[in-house]
Amino acid sequence: MKDRITELDLKEAPFLNKERIAEDVGNSLILAPHPDDESLGCGGLIAMLRSSGKNVIVIYITSGSASHLNSSLYPPQKLAKLREKEATNACLELGVLQENIHFLGFQDGQLIKLDSVKIIETVDNIVCITANKSLKSIFFPWRRDPHPDHIVTNTIGKLVTKRYNNELIQLEYPIWLWKNGKCDDWPFQSEINPVRLNISDYYKIKKRAIEKHKSQLGKIINDDPNGFVLTDDLLKPFDGNYEYFFTENKRNQKALEKDYFDKIYHNSNDPWNFKNSTYEIEKYKNSISALNKTDFKKGLEIGCSIGVQTNLLAKICNSLIAVDISEKAICEAKKICNENTNIEFKVTNILRDFPSGTFDLITLCEVGYYFEKDSLLELYQKIDSALVKYGRFLVVHWIGFVPDYPLSGNDVHNKLKKFMIEKENYKMLANQRTEYYRLEVWVKTH
Repeated sequence: MKDRITELDLKEAPFLNKERIAEDVGNSLILAPHPDDESLGCGGLIAMLRSSGKNVIVIYITSGSASHLNSSLYPPQKLAKLREKEATNACLELGVLQENIHFLGFQDGQLIKLDSVKIIETVDNIVCITANKSLKSIFFPWRRDPHPDHIVTNTIGKLVTKRYNNELIQLEYPIWLWKNGKCDDWPFQSEINPVRLNISDYYKIKKRAIEKHKSQLGKIINDDPNGFVLTDDLLKPFDGNYEYFFTENKRNQKALEKDYFDKIYHNSNDPWNFKNSTYEIEKYKNSISALNKTDFKKGLEIGCSIGVQTNLLAKICNSLIAVDISEKAICEAKKICNENTNIEFKVTNILRDFPSGTFDLITLCEVGYYFEKDSLLELYQKIDSALVKYGRFLVVHWIGFVPDYPLSGNDVHNKLKKFMIEKENYKMLANQRTEYYRLEVWVKTH
């Protein structure tokens, strides 16, 4: 499986940003082939989104009526009603509004028999249900999840995405891949990007939601020994602090421009929670420490945002130029840094108007992935020209999944490493990698 994503790869996949899940994922549609798939595959995500105030719509394609075909106490029609009730209770446990729970009522195990006309009618129905819900993301089973109902639901999900002009973030969740997947069922490395979500704060809620599916846990129907039961072994992949998703690599190839940031800052003065985020505070502390120097003559901070890190850099620089493309961000930064007299703020596009002069410290933190690859390399060239001998270059980036950015954090650092090797006049002074970010300090040797 050298060319395939493996279970080990999933365990080391980049994270979805749980602190920004509401902004990154937004209002979401969950397509579930059967009752219980929503809780197993997405329960923590759903609970997290709901706690962040985002709408989640759950649509069940079937009602799971074929799980106990030999039960006389629960024939298919009665079982369908039971499973719909259990699914509703599970969704309510996760925080989904009653009005956002829908059952399409197709026959369990028979989706493969739907013709193209019925598929399109189903897509039309889903689009009608989700109209005016301001959807940003859609979740449905992995395209080769080894169950025909899951594969057909994936097809339906992709058609729904097309009806939204492919503007929805599309994430696929594995269910049966874990236990029943063969080599050919797993994704090719070139096919998708795996991501994971830390749901430890919502694990108990997810577990309670799963427990609502009592008929699948063998707690209700006892007259069909051959009926389907979610055993402890089958539940094992879903009993933990992480949920896993696959997303196609369809990044926006254009660099993000001023309008993008104007919109971000229009909605919030501190859109990334720089002031209070544990992630940011820890990262700033590590960044200053990694520089291993406190007497820089002249520093340049590229992408200062609202100035939280700027304050810290000002303490180790005699003078500091802090630039950002957003005028509003610079206004906030001036307020936060009003006690520092050694900072010069500039509203500028760094590629078009790189500050003149030379610097013995340049920082590029949480900015590089806003550029496309050619403009990023152009920026590296400008930084190299402006950095004096023995000057230090600090680079820090979030390495989790962010759908809007042209590059990932790993892309930024990997391209930088290649650039530095080709220049042959840099030495890596610090190299840190946490679950959430990469931090590097390079020193110019000659």
